[in-house]
Amino acid sequence: MMAALVAAAVLWAYWPAITSYLGDQHYQEHFAYLWCFVALTLWHSLKGPYRSKFDLGKKRDLIGFGLVALSSLMLLLAVVVGSSTAMRFSLVALLTGLSVLVVIRWSVMRCLMHGALLQLCFGIPYSFYFPLTNKLRWGVSSVVGLPAKLGLVGYQMDGTIVRFPHYELEITSDCSGIGQLLTFGGIAALGVLSSTSSTTRTICVLVLAVALAWASNVARVAMFVMLVGLGWTESIDNETLHSGIGFAVFLPFVVTLVAVLIKTHRPLEEKEITPSAGRWGVAWALVPTILVKLAISPDVPPLREPSYFNALSAPPDHRLVMYAQTQDNDKQTYETPWLISARFARADQQFFDLFHYQTRSRGHLCVHQVANCLKQPGQSITYGEPVTVAGKEWWPIALDRSDPAQSWHVYYAFVIDGERRDDSMSSQFAALIARAFRDSWDIQLTRVMFPGPLQTTLTNYEEGVLTWLGDTVVAPR
Repeated sequence: MMAALVAAAVLWAYWPAITSYLGDQHYQEHFAYLWCFVALTLWHSLKGPYRSKFDLGKKRDLIGFGLVALSSLMLLLAVVVGSSTAMRFSLVALLTGLSVLVVIRWSVMRCLMHGALLQLCFGIPYSFYFPLTNKLRWGVSSVVGLPAKLGLVGYQMDGTIVRFPHYELEITSDCSGIGQLLTFGGIAALGVLSSTSSTTRTICVLVLAVALAWASNVARVAMFVMLVGLGWTESIDNETLHSGIGFAVFLPFVVTLVAVLIKTHRPLEEKEITPSAGRWGVAWALVPTILVKLAISPDVPPLREPSYFNALSAPPDHRLVMYAQTQDNDKQTYETPWLISARFARADQQFFDLFHYQTRSRGHLCVHQVANCLKQPGQSITYGEPVTVAGKEWWPIALDRSDPAQSWHVYYAFVIDGERRDDSMSSQFAALIARAFRDSWDIQLTRVMFPGPLQTTLTNYEEGVLTWLGDTVVAPR
């Protein structure tokens, strides 16, 4: 009965976080398989007896209750600012704290490691995932480009593009190796948590997993570079063949990690343990969580149609060419009907692509790295210095290709609590502050794209478009 009450309370308090996770395709594609590792670790190590009561006079119980209290504070932050990421962190902290209180066969460190694996399953926040991916991608490109710098090979490196006389090979985000890092990390966690592990073994296994993940990805990318250099471009162009070759290169490294785990495996101890007596039922530990959920439920009214919104579909002297195919999906992603993604052209063939939304989404802050939404194979991305047009600040991004005719450039601006801002972490923090302390929920993004390379000065056409947008879009208050 106690377990059922606790489970029901947790589901009630964190149902928005769970549904948000299940509805996020990014997490399903990159993290869902890690749940298999969680299930296996629990199958091997989650064994009784269990405690139904705790006592705050014991150090272990203080740690467990402290984690539960921390999860309540994180839940408070998540509810106030509308962050599903913070709510998932809160859920993991709560479950970790409950495991410390209940699962006496686990040490506190083992409980924390289970919590870390669970957090990995829920995914890395976008603000960390994409920068990490870009850094790993840069590292792979640097290693692959080293032979070219030494003049040992017949290709050249241009940023993340491997240029052969007969082919251009793009080292994309999928080549960054973050997938291998997650896989090897999950396998290492499974090996550690399903056996008796000393601190030394745990550290060595995790370091080995990271090293093998990196080496396997470099080897995989190097293999495709070699095959393309030999003229076998089918290894890239054929998706099935590409996956098969990648798996074949990956396999020896993962076998090495598994062999080390098997060699160093020590069965879990099965000694008899008697639960110590406690004073408070475990359900009482959930009281702070329940109080937060009951007391803090800000009533955010639905966002009415912005007064300027219709005007965005009718730029002066322009006609609507088309709406983006992703417009309907983007409305769901940013949880607002007041979003437009379209191309507008003038009679002299000059045109621009407009992406704009105003939202009060509680799913996420909607302040993100703009470049991550624009990256395409074969592009190099550079942020420029902000420019001021008719008293309004805009931040430029260059999307360059080797052929200037295929390059693009972007000007964008977020509006948070009435202030124009860029896409940095400080802007995300400003959104947190605005929602938590000023009850200012509206967030705007205006992003306009022009064909061609980014120039040092605005053209008359670009200045006219940005002036019109700056005058048209009214900052929410």
